[in-house]
Amino acid sequence: MAKNPQQLNQKQVDVLTWVGAGCPTDVYTEGWEHRIIARALERRGLVSVGGRGPTWVATITTAGRAWLESPPAPGEVIPEDSEADRLIAEVIEAGGSIRLSASEYEARPWDKLVRLAVRSAKRPHGKQLVIERVGGWYSNEREIWFGERFEDYVTATPVPVPQRVGKYHPVVKKYLGNKNAHYVSAEHLTRAGHILQAIATEAERRGMKVVDSDKAKKNQGQPPFKREAKHLWLATTLGEYSIMIKEIPGSGGAKRNYYTDYPKGTPRWIRARQTEFISTGKLELILDGPRTQYKGEHFRDARSKTVEVKLPEVFALLDKYVLEAEWAERERQRKEAERQVQWEAAMAKAKLDYARHARWEHFKNLAEGSDALRGYRVFLESAQNAVAALPTEARVAATDYLEEMHSIIDELDPIASPSLIVPVVPDPTPEQLKPFLGAWSPYGAKS
Repeated sequence: MAKNPQQLNQKQVDVLTWVGAGCPTDVYTEGWEHRIIARALERRGLVSVGGRGPTWVATITTAGRAWLESPPAPGEVIPEDSEADRLIAEVIEAGGSIRLSASEYEARPWDKLVRLAVRSAKRPHGKQLVIERVGGWYSNEREIWFGERFEDYVTATPVPVPQRVGKYHPVVKKYLGNKNAHYVSAEHLTRAGHILQAIATEAERRGMKVVDSDKAKKNQGQPPFKREAKHLWLATTLGEYSIMIKEIPGSGGAKRNYYTDYPKGTPRWIRARQTEFISTGKLELILDGPRTQYKGEHFRDARSKTVEVKLPEVFALLDKYVLEAEWAERERQRKEAERQVQWEAAMAKAKLDYARHARWEHFKNLAEGSDALRGYRVFLESAQNAVAALPTEARVAATDYLEEMHSIIDELDPIASPSLIVPVVPDPTPEQLKPFLGAWSPYGAKS
């Protein structure tokens, strides 16, 4: 028989041999690793896997049988999958999440594996592993599950940066003309202006509005030096994003006093510094707005990539924020709808519980009243016997009165008047439902 070309590592060979033997139950008695490996063998066409949990089953294929009959020579093996790859497979095999006890969490570098798993080719598209604490703040238990990864759905498209600009965008022109707001040394101002021009052009091409710092809604009420530091604003469907470009200063600048150490006419951004500005020529762009991290997203010149080269990442990030917001809104609507359904179910159950409780209270009142009525009847009979000795006129009055009481007892006695047995339960008020709703409010799912 011809040699099968597929190479396997030793763990894969062991699992394939186990499946070929009919999956003896006394071999892999703990954990999920053998099932994960079996999935990898299934992708190679060597085994077939079906079911989950107790219904899980694996069978060897013709190709798998052929591989066992003609295994590779010693040394013809491939490296085992990385731990991050195996973690992804384990979470998938477990149905989308795994729970780690405190001892399990401390036994392996799970946080590092989760970070590495982002780069794994086995990571499902649009998903990434997330690890979170469960069981309270002081708990060391963790859960690993698949969260959304919106970066997979955006593409960083080129953003041309002009070498020469014939006519600057009005907002960029204003920046270039305001030396108090430059935040870059004079020899690098042209480059900063070209970068801002590229952003303004690309933003408008994408349907965004480029807004002057003095007109940006989020910039109103700020003092001049703070307004100037936001060189342009982008109005998007999510709100306004500010763009600031500045030069990264070098170290070693001498201390400077705002009032005494600067000549007249020194730009405000220089005078505001507590140390002398040392030019480096390295620029940094800061994007700040809805969904950015604290103090914004920073794009700096680096050895391998300049700010110009990173501009596609800026717009890809804005695209990502839109996807995040859309997903968050869908999730909000989904959770709101789920909560509404749960509330309606809770209300329906509360009404049933209320009616059942009301009927029981009615029954108890009937039973307690019946006991009392029996005592009244005994007293009534004794009273009727006693009034027989009264004079005629008094006896007639007493007899009439006791007959009236007899009628009332009959009216109140459910045994004598069976129509009283079945209660009429009125629709409950919201306040009457409260004891039967637990944490829910009777006034709505959002209350």
